[in-house]
Amino acid sequence: MNMNSKEDIVNSKKLFEKGLKLAQLGNPMDASKLFEEAAWLDPENAKIQYNLGTAHLSLGNFEQAIINLSNAISLDNSFVDAYGNRCVAYFAIGEDINSSNDFNKAKSLGANEDGLNAILDYVKTKRKD
Repeated sequence: MNMNSKEDIVNSKKLFEKGLKLAQLGNPMDASKLFEEAAWLDPENAKIQYNLGTAHLSLGNFEQAIINLSNAISLDNSFVDAYGNRCVAYFAIGEDINSSNDFNKAKSLGANEDGLNAILDYVKTKRKD
């Protein structure tokens, strides 16, 4: 287990908040760097892992997105958006069975099925298979 000081947690929260602002402004590259720093300081934080994975998803770094989204899910196995985004990342690299499993899990947790299908349809147009 990683022992984090209160100072690490405070600094992680500051980095995370800055990263969220950058992500909202459409800058996933710089956001991912701040989320990465925040994750080093607070590795047990599912929200940080989720946002780091989502930033990597936005950048097309699908394998890294899957790692971070899987971390978020292992920390909080009811994290519906993490399942949804990991479904998209798996689909983007042609891992359709894993994608389908995550789609069904996200749906069972209350994800918007139409929204997920719309994203998957878009990704299908970009896939190289």
